[in-house]
Amino acid sequence: MASACGRTIFLNLAIFVTIVCSSMTLEAEGSCNSRPRRLSFYLQQENGVNELMMVPPARPPVPGTFTGFGQEQVYEFVMTQTEDPASPVMGYVRGTAVVVNNTATRTVFAINNVVHFDFMGLRGTLSQQGEAAFTDPSWEYAIVGGTGAFRMAKGYSVGRPVSLTRTPSGSVHIVTHYDAFFSLRC
Repeated sequence: MASACGRTIFLNLAIFVTIVCSSMTLEAEGSCNSRPRRLSFYLQQENGVNELMMVPPARPPVPGTFTGFGQEQVYEFVMTQTEDPASPVMGYVRGTAVVVNNTATRTVFAINNVVHFDFMGLRGTLSQQGEAAFTDPSWEYAIVGGTGAFRMAKGYSVGRPVSLTRTPSGSVHIVTHYDAFFSLRC
C-alpha cells in the first residue's frame, strides 16, 4: 500500500512538473513583445493624383473649409525614407478617410489604413485607425495589427505635417512624417 501511495504521489508530481514546464515553454515562445520597435517614414501626398474622392459629402463644406461632412477619400501614398520625394521608396500607405466633423477651424477625419512596408529585406504591413485633424501640429493613430515582419503588432503612430507646396500642374503636394511605435505579440 505504501508503494502504491508513493507511485501516486510520484505520478502527480510528474504531471505537475510537466504542466509547469509546458506553461513556461509557452510563455517563453509567446514573449516576442519584449522589445519595443520604431519605424520612421514620410508620406508623399498629392490630391487628385494619389488621393481621390470616393463618396461626395452628405453636407456641403463649412465656409472656410474644403471638405464637407461625410466626404470619403481613398488614397495610396508613397512612403519614402526622407521628406525628399526622390528618396528611396519604403512602401505605400493605402486606405480611406471619412470627414466625420468639420467646422471653420478644423476638419476631423476617421482614418483606416494599411502601411505596406517593403524595404531593405523587411516586408509586412501595419494596420492603423483613428481620427485626425491634419491642421493640428500632430495626430495619433492606433496600430491594431500587422502581417509578415509586423505580425500581431500593437502600438501607436504619430504624424505631423512637414511641407505643403504647389506643383506645376496646380495641385498641392503634401509631405507628412510618421513615427510608428509598436511591439509584437504572439
